[in-house]
Amino acid sequence: MTTVGRRPIPPHRAHPLYPGVPLQYTRLVIAAGVGTLLLTGCSEGGQEGAGAGGGSSAVRDVVTEADIVLPVSAYLFTPEQQAVIDTAHSTLASDCMKRFGFDWPVKKAEPVKVVSRRYGVVGEKIAAEHGYHVIPSPGDKEHAEGAVSSGAKLPPEAYIIYGAKSGKTGAGGSYQGKEIPQGGCIGEAGRKLGLDKVQDPAKGKIGLLSIDYSSFGKAQETPEFKKAQNEWVACMKKSGYQHTAFLQPAEKYAAQGNSASPEEKVVAKADVKCKQETKLATVLVRAETQIQNDYIEQNAAGFAEIKKDQGAVIKSANEALAN
Repeated sequence: MTTVGRRPIPPHRAHPLYPGVPLQYTRLVIAAGVGTLLLTGCSEGGQEGAGAGGGSSAVRDVVTEADIVLPVSAYLFTPEQQAVIDTAHSTLASDCMKRFGFDWPVKKAEPVKVVSRRYGVVGEKIAAEHGYHVIPSPGDKEHAEGAVSSGAKLPPEAYIIYGAKSGKTGAGGSYQGKEIPQGGCIGEAGRKLGLDKVQDPAKGKIGLLSIDYSSFGKAQETPEFKKAQNEWVACMKKSGYQHTAFLQPAEKYAAQGNSASPEEKVVAKADVKCKQETKLATVLVRAETQIQNDYIEQNAAGFAEIKKDQGAVIKSANEALAN
C-alpha cells in the first residue's frame, strides 16, 4: 500500500523514487501503503497510536497485518469514504455524459480493504495461506478494467468526452456545439467533488506521502531496529535460510507465479515466526509512529488543512448522491 524518500536497505537496489524501498519490493509496499490520497487505508485495524504526539507507548504489538496502523492513516480516506467518493464521481460523470446525449452507466463502488505488506508478511494465517503474495481484493479486476468498459457499446467519441481516451483527456474541444470539459466528464466530476484540492501537488510541502515513505527508512536507522533485524537474521539462519535483510524473502517469492508455492509458504511461516520472536515488526511500527507523530505535530496547520479539504470532498460526494 506501499504507495516517498527512504534510504536504501543494502544490498538491494532501491527504487529511484522511493529510495528506502528495494526496487523489487516497491509494488508490494505501494499496495500496502498509501500510494495516492485516494487509495484505500492500509489496514483493517483501528487508529491506535494515530494521533499527533501519541508516542510509541500507544502502539500495540504487531501480531497480524491489522496491527500495522500508522498516524498518517488518519489523514487518508477510509475504504468506506472512498467508496462513497468513487460512486459520486461516477454519478457526476454520468450526469455530464447525459448533456452530450450519452447514457453512461453509474458504477457503484464497494469498500475495498487492503491487507498491509509494509513489513512483509507478519501474520501466521496469511503466511500459511498466501505466502508473500498480495491477497487479491474483490474489486481488483473491476478497478483494472476501469469504468470505460461500462461504455463499451458507445461510439468512439463518447470515450473522448468521458475523458477515457488515451491522449485526449485534457484536450477539451467541443462535440455537437457543446464544449467538452477539461479532462472530459471525469475531470469535471473530480473538480465538482474537490478532488483537485486533495490531490494538489502544492500540498507536497506538508509531506503527507513523503513522511509515510520516509519514516519507513528512518525507522530502519534506529538502533532498536538494527538489533531486531540482526536477531531476525540469526533466527532465519537457524531455520536454514540465509537472508541479510527482512524484506529479502518477499522480494524473492512475491514475483514468482500468481500464487504462493508450498516452498514459499514454508519460508513465510518461518519468517513470521522469527518476526514474532524478535518483535521486528513491532519495533518498526513503534519507530515509524513516533517519527510520523513528530512530523504531524510540527506541521499541524498543514495537516489540519488536509482534513478540511477531505471533509469538503466527503460532503460534496454525499450531496451528489443525495440529488
